[in-house]
Amino acid sequence: MGDEITPHAATPPRRHAHTPPRAHAVTPHACYPAIPMPGRTPRPPTRVLIARHGQTESNRDGLFCGQSETRLTELGRCQAEALCRRVAAVPIAAAYTSDLARAMETAAIVLEGRAITPQVDPDLREIHYGEWELQKERAISRLSPEQVRLMRAEDPRWQPPGGETLAAVRKRTYAALKRILHRHEHEAVLLVSHGTAIHCLIAETLAIAETHTLRLTVANCGLSEVIIRGGKPAVSYINDTSHLAGLAVTGAD
Repeated sequence: MGDEITPHAATPPRRHAHTPPRAHAVTPHACYPAIPMPGRTPRPPTRVLIARHGQTESNRDGLFCGQSETRLTELGRCQAEALCRRVAAVPIAAAYTSDLARAMETAAIVLEGRAITPQVDPDLREIHYGEWELQKERAISRLSPEQVRLMRAEDPRWQPPGGETLAAVRKRTYAALKRILHRHEHEAVLLVSHGTAIHCLIAETLAIAETHTLRLTVANCGLSEVIIRGGKPAVSYINDTSHLAGLAVTGAD
């Protein structure tokens, strides 16, 4: 018989102990530049700068002047010019005033040099004093003593004969503010109004009791600010008059 070939037993593969990969020291950012994290540029806050008009002839003469017309005095124009300098660095995008001449003239002075035409909103008007318009307090004390008593007592029932209540003014001025805030998200807006109207607007924004509506100070060309915080309007400051240094601060009530 021919030679038989005897198969050899299969040689099992050699097993090698697992050798962990060699560690290499790596210096952070030695090989690759830092990659900035993606993000958005934060948008500016929504701001409403609220200013009372400059001193008027009726302010100077101590008259109740609600929705009657009156003119700025020379001091009132100087106050408005000072307010112009105060807000010079603010990127005002729009402006609103009442439809009364003293507010519109103040706004025009404050916005000088800017390509902004103020929008007129009658809801920013001063309180309507009815039969008290252009009267002094001594005269109206004889005309309607009971209403004067209610006014001095801060009674919400106070209403000049033929005029408005504070509640009505609070409602309309706050409605105007909400419209402005809605139209101008993430912008700065100038609002020029009147003494009692601003009392009412700020009091309504802060949910102050009607009995305390007038317990603020609102000077001629004093500046207040409302911003949006957490989706709701909040008051940053009230009646800043620092820009009026060297001028008479008038109408501080």
